[in-house]
Amino acid sequence: MMFLYIYIVLLLEMPAVLGVSLDQGQKALIKTEGKTVYLPCKVTGQSYIHWYQMKDGEAPSRLLYISQRGDVTRDTNNPQANDFTVDKTKLYDLKLSDTQKSHAAAYFCAYWDSSSHMGNWIKRFGSGTRLVVTDPKKEIVTVPELTGYRPSKKNTDIHGKQTMLCHASGMVPDFVTFKWQEKSGAGQWTDVSEENVLEQRKESPAVTVTSMMIVDKNMAENKDYQCIVTHEGNTENPSKSLEMKKENSKPAKESKNDAQNPTCSPSTEETIKKQISGDSEQIPSMFLFVYAYGVLLMKNGLFFCIVSMFQLKRKAGKKDKSSET
Repeated sequence: MMFLYIYIVLLLEMPAVLGVSLDQGQKALIKTEGKTVYLPCKVTGQSYIHWYQMKDGEAPSRLLYISQRGDVTRDTNNPQANDFTVDKTKLYDLKLSDTQKSHAAAYFCAYWDSSSHMGNWIKRFGSGTRLVVTDPKKEIVTVPELTGYRPSKKNTDIHGKQTMLCHASGMVPDFVTFKWQEKSGAGQWTDVSEENVLEQRKESPAVTVTSMMIVDKNMAENKDYQCIVTHEGNTENPSKSLEMKKENSKPAKESKNDAQNPTCSPSTEETIKKQISGDSEQIPSMFLFVYAYGVLLMKNGLFFCIVSMFQLKRKAGKKDKSSET
């Protein structure tokens, strides 16, 4: 299962050698019933483009494909294929004129890539766009509630690492992305490498998405950090930030100044934010820390196994050549 997951991730993220690339823009779009929605797919290069619909709990189903000249061929296996057309002004964008709740799904554009060094055809997918369909009179956007956990001094592993947590919950639609930043001695915010960041999603009883950042114990105790959450589908106030100060600093509060925090829009709605530090408060983070550290160890172990296999094959090849001579 782990190898299958890695293979799917590679298909989604590996760029094509021939220069074809896909950009689907927003990860979530919100529309009320009866409205028209455009699902974007910006294509660099030339190729046949396929559109797939994936509803919750179902396998992806192709809607149609578009030739390089703009000819559209619908897939008769999908009962909703005739509901969609192609925007002629933007060759590969999908258009839905009468949006219904039955259209709520994730939509992916894709193309066949023949540039594999093994000579195989590989279908490569875009990042996908989630379409959320709501009632005309219903409030369609709910901003996330953010909760941050600084590590306790007792929660340190044998390598001197600690884990900071940032929770986002209660949001509609329930798609968020995270970015961590640390404050330098000069007071400037800089991005933290994603290599030490993991994410976990909990579906019940309510959707909660948690970002876990593993940091050195000394850095965790002596630096200020902030978690920036971007709410996909929220066009008015897409970003929220939660600053997690070191223990001898003032309590966390929402930034109101764009000049000091250019990555976040000022909020016009009340968002509950908490910064928690201490032994009793850190109990829920222990499982997440073990999970995060275990995943990192698994990734390192997998890399070591792959390198070892290549080295063994190389040695075996050298022995065969020496025996021939």
